[in-house]
Amino acid sequence: MDQRKLLLEIINRLSDVYRPREEEYIALYLLKQGVNDFEFLIGVILSQNTSDRNALEAYKRLKMYLGIITPDTILSLQSEKLEELIRVAGMAKRRVEAFKALAMWFKENEELVKRFRNMSPGDVREHLMSIYGIGSKTADVYILMRLGMPAFPIDTHIKRVLSRLGIFSCTSYECLSKSVIEALNNDVEMLKRLHILLIEHGRKVCKARAPQCDKCLIREYCNYYVQHKTFS
Repeated sequence: MDQRKLLLEIINRLSDVYRPREEEYIALYLLKQGVNDFEFLIGVILSQNTSDRNALEAYKRLKMYLGIITPDTILSLQSEKLEELIRVAGMAKRRVEAFKALAMWFKENEELVKRFRNMSPGDVREHLMSIYGIGSKTADVYILMRLGMPAFPIDTHIKRVLSRLGIFSCTSYECLSKSVIEALNNDVEMLKRLHILLIEHGRKVCKARAPQCDKCLIREYCNYYVQHKTFS
């Protein structure tokens, strides 16, 4: 089975058992709320290196206090107060620095942001990654989920599941992301579904320390299962 057919089969099988809820994924939650580009990126920055649950709690506290999250409302607030509001997500000082850098960049590049939807994903990514606090995953979440352009964000769950499956020979972020995008022929809807489903699978079954291979619907395609379970 080629890589595309295999990924589509994985999507189909995982779709049978997982029903991701918006409240469990900050990107899905923000999209449902209809937030603007700036607020979406603030939410994604909050999800860096923490759980979506903590990120959502921090976002809701920030939203309740500010009402409207804009570059101006972020910049008008003292850093200490911002840190207090988002402390539940961890790394508050670093996140506030990223918030302020993002706010300044948005104020200086308002017209550029309006042109994002007419740019290539690569160009958008380059612009975003020039901002302090925005790396590959944050940029890719914005490009895929917010702009609806081909990208494939990879978190620890997705990297673990893909590495165990062994569909691709590489393991680096850039190579895995590019390989998935190419295998799915830039199909944005399939990329979105696979992204969320692999996170679900990594959270609930393909766990880091104790993968529940007996409950896994895709174990027949998994190198890890063959090597560590079948012959144990």
